[in-house]
Amino acid sequence: MRAVALKFTKKMKKISILIIISFLAFACKNPVNKAEILPDKTEMITLKNDSLKREIQLLKSLNDSLIKISQEEKNYWFDPDFNGSHLTRQGITNPEKFVENALRKRADLIPEGVLGGTMNFLKIQLLGNRWVIADYSDGHIQGRSIYEYRMNEKKELAFKILASNDTE
Repeated sequence: MRAVALKFTKKMKKISILIIISFLAFACKNPVNKAEILPDKTEMITLKNDSLKREIQLLKSLNDSLIKISQEEKNYWFDPDFNGSHLTRQGITNPEKFVENALRKRADLIPEGVLGGTMNFLKIQLLGNRWVIADYSDGHIQGRSIYEYRMNEKKELAFKILASNDTE
């Protein structure tokens, strides 16, 4: 009986080996040519890569725009369309710059200075359609003043100091 069982086991091993080899032979056959798949995958990857590059360029452009906008100072107290209308009606295209430049030319309106020091306006901001606040300094003394402004008959701005706060 043992001899029959041993013979049966040897036959089973051979049949098992033949089944495994047959399975592997049929499983390894690939009906699709791999050479046909690779160019399609390469093309898809190239298209995806190009798409991502365009998206990165767009995002960089948007980021640069946002940085530029965030660095621009907006004047909360002055709306050019509303507060600047009295100046635009007189042909002034940029009322804020017009008032700022006119005040910068008038360093004589700075209340105090030190002997030998040159006072200059630093930050200037319009407050509505009649007032402007300005910081000034000579490097040692600094201050801030509020001025009233109005357009005279020569289309020049006239300034009048309303309040001042000088600090050392």
